[in-house]
Amino acid sequence: MKKVLILTLALASPLTVHATDPLSSMNAWVEGQLSANSGSAMAFVFLFLGGLLASLLPCVYPLYPITASIVKGRAKPGGARWPHPLAYFSGMAVMYALFGLIAGVSGGAFNVVLRLPAVNLAIAAIFLLLALATCGWLHFHFFGGGQIGDKTPGLMGTFVMGLGAGLLSSSCVGPFVISILIGIASGDASGGFALGAALIAAAKMLAFGIGLGTTFLVVGLFGARLPKSGKWMKYVQWALGGLIAWFSYVYLEKGLSGYGCESSAIGLIFAGALLLLFAAFRLQPDSVEPSQRMERALLALLAVISILALARGILPGAPSRQTTAAHVQSGPEVEQSGHLKWFLNRDDALAEAKQRGKPVFVDFYGSWCANCKAFEELTHTNEALGKALGGAVLLKIRDTSPDFKVWQNDSRFPELKVGLPFFVIMDASGNLLYKTSDYTRIDEMMLFLEG
Repeated sequence: MKKVLILTLALASPLTVHATDPLSSMNAWVEGQLSANSGSAMAFVFLFLGGLLASLLPCVYPLYPITASIVKGRAKPGGARWPHPLAYFSGMAVMYALFGLIAGVSGGAFNVVLRLPAVNLAIAAIFLLLALATCGWLHFHFFGGGQIGDKTPGLMGTFVMGLGAGLLSSSCVGPFVISILIGIASGDASGGFALGAALIAAAKMLAFGIGLGTTFLVVGLFGARLPKSGKWMKYVQWALGGLIAWFSYVYLEKGLSGYGCESSAIGLIFAGALLLLFAAFRLQPDSVEPSQRMERALLALLAVISILALARGILPGAPSRQTTAAHVQSGPEVEQSGHLKWFLNRDDALAEAKQRGKPVFVDFYGSWCANCKAFEELTHTNEALGKALGGAVLLKIRDTSPDFKVWQNDSRFPELKVGLPFFVIMDASGNLLYKTSDYTRIDEMMLFLEG
């Protein structure tokens, strides 16, 4: 009965289906309000409430003690309680306003920039530097006081930490953020730049960021009854630094994947870079300041990376996977992945679907997209999903394909202007039955594939 109810609700509207538990139902309702293309006062109220609701998600909880420890550690003894919590809160809110501004300027087409390997590698480097600074192994002047020699933590440093917290929390509150950005993208079908639309988009995300940051502000002001400063705060710093380092690895994987590097090799590259950094740090005399030792270690790592990049550019490389796998074939262009056959052309897939009377499952894929690869792995390891996909006609649209732009400009799929992954199920005539950006919703996908 539950499957019938979910399927009926999905058929009534070609939107992402949500589970029926109270929290998911509330999330679905708020997301519907958030994605409305409206600049009315009520829309901003819903955005604020959406941010407040998102701050109650379990995956946000670990950031609360981190926030409390940062505020406690940076507050001036005997000074006012509010400046650092307010600076941290402002940083979070501004980060989400920047999300909205970029979405408004670009028409929501984040994936146009984020699929560039060089951009992902640059983001990975920034995250690594932030991780080292958070652990106390690298010093940025704006994290300290305003005057040279002033050891009092500066408000600018707290603000930057708030920016980082906003970036980290965005991975947890993704469904809310994506729903807003989809609304922004669908509201600018032309993809052109309009200052008014960009400012409204920034204001929308700012309202969401204020709602999300309110709980953090309360925690920073009143909610933290922590023990006195001590060794335990170092552990908190290291935990936060480790979390940021993980994000560095995620973006490194996206960047190197774009250059054709295998996933198994990327882990070894990241581990090797960290070991080299640690060795270069430890080999220096203890009399040198730790921050200076880390700066020299980073320069040594940069020198090694530059040499390897130069060698790659000069020396002939191995043939790419696309070249070695290329072959001449007659008939439709297809790609075999395990036991599944994927069409690479829409017309071929629809023709096959009409002949067999089967639905079409479309996977929009990017080599830089970690979740795209995670879903691809599920098609091989999840027996039920593999069986359901095997009974449908499969179509893979790569972000480098000329057809991708055609799909992206289809008003039914504003999600493609926001990013990947994205999945669509259509009938044999090309009518939309189901779509989602969440690769984990395989139960819902199977309902449509088997129904």
